[in-house]
Amino acid sequence: MVDFDSLSYTPVYPGPNADVLEAQARVCTGPHQTRPLGVNPSDFPQPEPILETLLKSATGELPASKVASAAQMGAFFAAMTLRAHFPKATQWSPAEKAAFRKYGSVLMEKLPPELQYLMDPERGYVPANRTEAVVVKALEKILRAKHLSYVETREMCEAILSDAVNPALKGAALIGQRMNRETYQEVRGYLDAFFGPETVQPIDVPTLTHFGQPYDGATRYFRPTLFVAAVRAALGEASLLHSVDAMPPKNGVTEETLLKALGANTQLSLAQTASLIMDASVGFGYISQREYCRAAYDLRELRVHIMKRPPWAATEKAQQFFSAREANYMVLGYYHIGYEKPLLQLAWERGFDAAVAIKGEEGTSHYALRLGKPSTSDRMAVNYSQGFRRIHERREDFAMDIDPKTYGFDYAHSPRPEVVNAEAFAELGIAALSGEKGSIYDRILLNTAMVDYLLGICPEPTKALARARAAMDSGRALARLEAYVAVSNQ
Repeated sequence: MVDFDSLSYTPVYPGPNADVLEAQARVCTGPHQTRPLGVNPSDFPQPEPILETLLKSATGELPASKVASAAQMGAFFAAMTLRAHFPKATQWSPAEKAAFRKYGSVLMEKLPPELQYLMDPERGYVPANRTEAVVVKALEKILRAKHLSYVETREMCEAILSDAVNPALKGAALIGQRMNRETYQEVRGYLDAFFGPETVQPIDVPTLTHFGQPYDGATRYFRPTLFVAAVRAALGEASLLHSVDAMPPKNGVTEETLLKALGANTQLSLAQTASLIMDASVGFGYISQREYCRAAYDLRELRVHIMKRPPWAATEKAQQFFSAREANYMVLGYYHIGYEKPLLQLAWERGFDAAVAIKGEEGTSHYALRLGKPSTSDRMAVNYSQGFRRIHERREDFAMDIDPKTYGFDYAHSPRPEVVNAEAFAELGIAALSGEKGSIYDRILLNTAMVDYLLGICPEPTKALARARAAMDSGRALARLEAYVAVSNQ
């Protein structure tokens, strides 16, 4: 387990180098998606200049603005090593082989031991402390395209959350597991390392719905989750939201930035969040990752340096913090096909009464106002929804496209707001809850109604739409949002 008293590494990462990031974008990916460097002489980047940059970064020959960080180098060399186990088409290109013949010996001479190990795991590596030893033990499997158990994954992730592990090894482990494509047990391990099921607290509300959205926020479409929570609170359905203030590299609009724009206190503890959910005048809550797992929040910059999203970027959406007396629900957004199944299985095993995973706009659970082309057997459209309901401990699965036109929302395309920032979104959301009709009103209405329908809270979509519309038009939903802002500041 984590030894927080051992050697500490600075959490500040120099760099990253832009050219190396471009190389990582090509080689730090899956067995069938990797694009070898230098396949054509005109391709950018070429492998030789990349290896020269890495060498000069390690020897201190580059200015700070050009240096490749330790995390970058760890991710890159782990990816190159792991590709030996990939299909022939995504293994090393002739140009990559030539570059390593030219630079290999000098790299082994000049690179620090941890990078030498990532280039050639057979050399071995002596960890600096017990915490780092956990990650190195995991890398022994990862670099050979093998998978970890649940316990191994959770222990590795907990070690990565500390400052006792070399950033190069952190980058290598995270990219390696992403390239290997996580198993279900690995997904569970990442989820529980941040906030384990043993820490879930019961709270005194009849039902509770956890909403899990991508933490990197919105940069194109209005983000309605906060306003959906206010509408649902007015209907007697409690919700819990969770996110961050900003997540690189996207740094889009999140629930936290929306709440801050509205004047709410966004630095609430789990106990304070529970109080807001149980407050009869509010009925929903928000918790920041900064509060529930500060160590994970502090690793945001690492995501920039490894280029690809770490495995926990998918699992953190499925966090559970509280449990209600009678029924618990979960709503998840996703973009990459394949993650929806393990996320729903996590919700089932945690005992949720119903859960729905939605391929929504920007990887969220947010329904677009136009379906576009319907889903097929090999393609999931935006608005594709699948989930389960627990009926007498028996799992009943469902899957369907949600076509807004069926429910009276007739749009030629899904509208985008003219201005994309938290202040503009806050104004639009308040206007909609004040009765102003238009695409924002329709987006909040559709998302509220469809969630409650699919979870089985409301048996008919038309009834779900009618009661959500009544909560918005009466001002009850706006009153809940205003109460949240007021009570959070007390």
